[in-house]
Amino acid sequence: MGKYVMGIDVGTTGSKAMVLDLAGNIAGKGYREYKLNEPKPNWVEVGAKFLIDITFEAVKDAIADSKADPKDIESVSFSVNRSSFCLVDKDLNVIDDKMIIWLDSRAESVMEEINSKISAERRNEITGMPGYNIFAAAKYYWIKKNEPETYAKTKYFASVDSLIMHAFGSDGFVAEISNGTVTGLMDVRTLDWNRELAEKLGFSLDKFPPLCKPAEIVGTIKADAAEKTGLAVGTKIVAGSGDQQLAAMGAGVIKDGAVSLTIGTFGLLAIGLAKPDFAALKGLMIPSSPTLGVFEVEGPQVSGATCYRWCRDTLCPEEAAEGEKSGIDPYVLMDERYLQKSVPGSNGVLFYSALFGSGYPTWDTNATGMFLGLRNTHSKADIVRSVVEGISLEARHILESVLAAGVEMDDVITITGGVSKSKTWSQILADIMGRKIRTLAVPDAAVLGAAGLAAIGAGLLESPEEFVSRMVRFGEIYEPIEENVAIYNKSFEAYKAAYLGLKEKDVFTKLAELRPR
Repeated sequence: MGKYVMGIDVGTTGSKAMVLDLAGNIAGKGYREYKLNEPKPNWVEVGAKFLIDITFEAVKDAIADSKADPKDIESVSFSVNRSSFCLVDKDLNVIDDKMIIWLDSRAESVMEEINSKISAERRNEITGMPGYNIFAAAKYYWIKKNEPETYAKTKYFASVDSLIMHAFGSDGFVAEISNGTVTGLMDVRTLDWNRELAEKLGFSLDKFPPLCKPAEIVGTIKADAAEKTGLAVGTKIVAGSGDQQLAAMGAGVIKDGAVSLTIGTFGLLAIGLAKPDFAALKGLMIPSSPTLGVFEVEGPQVSGATCYRWCRDTLCPEEAAEGEKSGIDPYVLMDERYLQKSVPGSNGVLFYSALFGSGYPTWDTNATGMFLGLRNTHSKADIVRSVVEGISLEARHILESVLAAGVEMDDVITITGGVSKSKTWSQILADIMGRKIRTLAVPDAAVLGAAGLAAIGAGLLESPEEFVSRMVRFGEIYEPIEENVAIYNKSFEAYKAAYLGLKEKDVFTKLAELRPR
């Protein structure tokens, strides 16, 4: 038996791979960042071949960094960004070499037509997904309506997992079930593609790949993939899951009430729940976890830490350049130079974090990012810190809305993603949420969760429970600071009022009309 497993995360803006042992220790890691293409307003894409190649490179980097014998890596599995997809033809080649990313909102133009065929409420009842334009099913419909020739030559609508598993060498072209629940076309009760939805929207079910289960062995690495990745021929390819399901699993969310908060490109509050009331939890995402039949209640934050990446690239180019030259993470430099130089509440600057629109509970495609309260006395430190606080205030809005929906959760929130590497941001979250915040020894929880499925699929571990007990290790706990909580309570009221006031006056719609078409 091999000594290691590999988790591979094909994220929205980067691919990451890690070689880990069965105690959850990182032997090696690789990461390749990439930019998304926006060929038209509200369209968000990335090249499919480019995505595959850069994932191969991240895997090769991780193996080289580990200095492990590739033959000692028993299996690989995948965490993938959800509701992103490409179209493949009869020869399983990607049509137009493009992957449409979940951030893409082109389907807004057909939502009224979709709703006339089957209501958002009925779609939510069937799928556990809200009836909004970011979900793949809406964009499938847009393609059928606006690009009928492309639709006609499409053999499969292929989510990221289907594309990546096929590129690595899966024996067939398949889609993993739990990731499939986020497309908006799968029945959460049967865990299969839903015929009613397909018929109402005019889809042939033949255009959706056969399904496989998480942790199922779907193939082995062949010679061509071995050359491109550095993996050994014969390494087991194990079906993974969606990135947020695996981030929750990697944070130990495998029982009722356990809660994690991911602040990544897609932010998410996830609560484990074995038997959710789908009808009562409107507006929330309720996909299957990798333990099929056990679900997660998810409050999504559409813009998430993309706002902070925008802040890095737009407001802090000096730190980005310095970090590239010195090897120091530019976010570390921003933490020291800006976050720590301002104060709780950013001296009155408020950032509304909706650069790609808003998710739960407002679900507003037209919502935009905003800086509010700016005065001539404010510093760059105040502005940068306000972005971090705004992202965190949006997470609190999700938390309070989930609680208002009647979902019960533990008092301690485990955070995942790069945010947990910052002591400053971790404390800000504790103060804004008014709850204990717990970090992880391996903050890249989605990669860790994928490695766990790789181990389970290969027979090295028996279950998600054994994975959590052996490979998930918790880190530092941050307690809310009372005086900071009081400041952020006021910030939160202003945050909500800013959105509601502008929404009431239809300002976001007016702003959308000013954007180039």
